Amino acid sequence: MAAENTRSQQGRRRGGGIRRSSSVTFHRRLWLVRRLVRGAATAHELVTDAQHTFGKEIYPHNVTAALHHDFDALRELFDCTIKRMHDGCYALVDYGHLALLDLNDEELETLSFMVTLFSANVTPNAVQVQRLLERIIALLPTERRAIFNSATRHLRLEVPETITQPDVELLKRLQHHLGQQYIRFRYRSTHSPAHIEEEHRVAPYRLLVRDDHTYLEAFCLAAPHAEIINRYVTYQVDRIIPESLVVEPKRMPPTAPPRKTWQIRYRLTAQVARQRDIALWFTNSSVTFLPDGSAEITAQTTDLWQARQILFCYREHCQVLEPPELIDMIRTSLQKMQECYQ
Repeated sequence: MAAENTRSQQGRRRGGGIRRSSSVTFHRRLWLVRRLVRGAATAHELVTDAQHTFGKEIYPHNVTAALHHDFDALRELFDCTIKRMHDGCYALVDYGHLALLDLNDEELETLSFMVTLFSANVTPNAVQVQRLLERIIALLPTERRAIFNSATRHLRLEVPETITQPDVELLKRLQHHLGQQYIRFRYRSTHSPAHIEEEHRVAPYRLLVRDDHTYLEAFCLAAPHAEIINRYVTYQVDRIIPESLVVEPKRMPPTAPPRKTWQIRYRLTAQVARQRDIALWFTNSSVTFLPDGSAEITAQTTDLWQARQILFCYREHCQVLEPPELIDMIRTSLQKMQECYQ
């Protein structure tokens, strides 16, 4: 009787060991799929990452054989394709039945919107977003991917095309140092002849996209034009000479210099405003609709140049009432336009 109990306990221990071993192997292979979805890696990187996640004992002594057993099991179970590339990295090149992500119809429409939105390269990171969306689409089940690919794109995004694009490496370097360190660069300004490259030293704060151009918003510390020193300046990134960028070791203070703010006030004619669906372009906009159907808008801006660009879109349907600096800018522009068309 005692011998039978001993054999039974040994069997349970063996059975428990098998179950634990199967569970560990299953989780290891599931993790391996996730790791390959993240990107290609060498065998050493895969094993090292697995050991970092689960512990050294996650793979037996014969690591290479166990890893290849995992690959074979995944190929057989999910009909996926795992290839060893020329650089020695293993890549999940075809997901097979690995439908790791499923989306309902509304979410597919949202994904379609994002694909359309970023297909025009209107943002500095558009290419990276496109690659991310491609990876998300690849994770869909075959039937959902077919529905997505056959769907009609009802959204059309119209943006102007530009001849030049910002240098990719320059954008990466700028993004890395925003709000962190002072920088210097040479710049092709519209205020100087085409062959002149101006030297600027700035405190960089953010990148912004406007009219399909990418701009660097920075506080100017040194430049050939006295009127922009100690002021925020919006630099067009593709006019910065990429190889001229120098990052200074000195770090910027945690608090940015205050921005000068102007109150602007303008009136839109009844032809534009009477439907009461006007756009509020500026911060803290307040609208007063007048009896004749026109509207008076009071708001704030930190960029008079951009304010002029926006309000020009209304043509004869807009009258700027303040500030005086903006009125002068518009008068000068109108005078030059008149001279151009005479």
